[in-house]
Amino acid sequence: MTTPSFEDTLIGEDRLWYYNCKDCVYTDEAGLAELKTVKSLGLEAVHEFQQSLFWPVLKAMLRGVKIDKTKRNELINEIQEEIAKREQFLFDVLGHTLNPRSPLQMIKLFYEDFKQPVIMTRAKKGIPGHVTCDDEALQKIARREPLLKPIINAISDIRTLGVFLNMCQKPLDVDGRMRCSFNIGGSSTGKSAPKTYRLSSSENAFDSGMNLQNIPSEKSKSLGKAASRGGIAMLGDPYLFPNIRSMFVPDEGFTFFDSDLDRADLHVFVWEINDELYKASLRLGVDSHLLHVYILDGKEPPPLEELVETHPKYLDHRGPRKHKREFSKVFCHATDYVGSARTVAAHTGRTIHEIDRAQKIYLGAHPKIEPYWKSIETQIHKHRFVENKFGYRWYIFDRLDMVLPEAVAWIPQSTVSITINKIWANIHKNLPEVWTLLQVHDSLSGQFPTHLKDYCIKRIQEEAQVIIPYLDPLVIPVGTSTSEKSWGDCK
Repeated sequence: MTTPSFEDTLIGEDRLWYYNCKDCVYTDEAGLAELKTVKSLGLEAVHEFQQSLFWPVLKAMLRGVKIDKTKRNELINEIQEEIAKREQFLFDVLGHTLNPRSPLQMIKLFYEDFKQPVIMTRAKKGIPGHVTCDDEALQKIARREPLLKPIINAISDIRTLGVFLNMCQKPLDVDGRMRCSFNIGGSSTGKSAPKTYRLSSSENAFDSGMNLQNIPSEKSKSLGKAASRGGIAMLGDPYLFPNIRSMFVPDEGFTFFDSDLDRADLHVFVWEINDELYKASLRLGVDSHLLHVYILDGKEPPPLEELVETHPKYLDHRGPRKHKREFSKVFCHATDYVGSARTVAAHTGRTIHEIDRAQKIYLGAHPKIEPYWKSIETQIHKHRFVENKFGYRWYIFDRLDMVLPEAVAWIPQSTVSITINKIWANIHKNLPEVWTLLQVHDSLSGQFPTHLKDYCIKRIQEEAQVIIPYLDPLVIPVGTSTSEKSWGDCK
């Protein structure tokens, strides 16, 4: 006969006390072991700052954001009506109903009924490629077969509007506010992908709220790949996607603010490669994407001051090159992060030959990029980690032969995440009049008393002057917009 353990002899409340005490002891033992590891790696400053985020993040989670229920209901009705229009259009064209969220129905429609060449997902670590009709695949089909574009636009709209509808229908707390649960530990894109120290958010502990870091910021844009439609008229319908942020409103007597880091990842990457000319153009406020349109076209760019948004001639340069600027933005970002010609071609709709030629021109214009890649490659092979200027590290336990793009991208992404969190911590510590309510990766949003507007904006800008400790110190510019009406109306 087995002798019962001490725990088995306990009943009722004593058993619960024993369980909780044991849980506390185990947690404390694990914490002490982790602190030894932190000290042995010289990461005490990193650990201290991460721990300091507890109070500002908790305050934001407890406060939540006021929701205008009338506006929320208007958005729900608007979205449902627009979804119904597109569903009716698909029924009229196809002769049957279609569920755009059903992979089986979508595969049958495009690859069996329309006889389109099958598109496969790109294989990932441990995940083989498979047949897909995701938004990226549909846009590829639309470029290849323009006659299908109205159908694809309708499908993309229904998917995107469905996401918006889900956001608007998320349950509120009993006081009519929207709250989320922030995870200071951050998120990664997979089990072996690096954590970039970006906060993640989800519904709160009481099953209300939602991920408040995924609310689209512009009426003409949507989420993910569907944004490529960008509000283009369909069937004579100029409808733009709804401004979901307009239902998030300040409390009475307060003004909403939105402080956003300007081209944050790009600033960090340029300081990493230490390209003096590129740094000078960013300091001037030059539209680097438009500048690269001229470079990729092999044309002499205009004076740099004319490529700044505040210059009278800015729109003269951007107007006829707007489409090329969008390509330049995607192309340069992907190339900076070691995107191959094949990968960049897939994301831009250009041929591999065109991208290969463009990359030769781009890398020739910025000769410090390739040596930088080589230095990162040497670093990860020698030490199996990469480190940003704040001392944060990503230790790599995966194969090293395919990790370079992730390693190069990790440095700007993690640096930006920490920068915005340091701004948040500064505001929490030094500016109690300002309530930070939301963190959206490279921006902070919240509210302050309306009668202190000028003072608070000035002080937010001061607390946002976080120095990233390069030899040539970097302070990423911050712009702050405000509205007494809603988050979505901040200008």
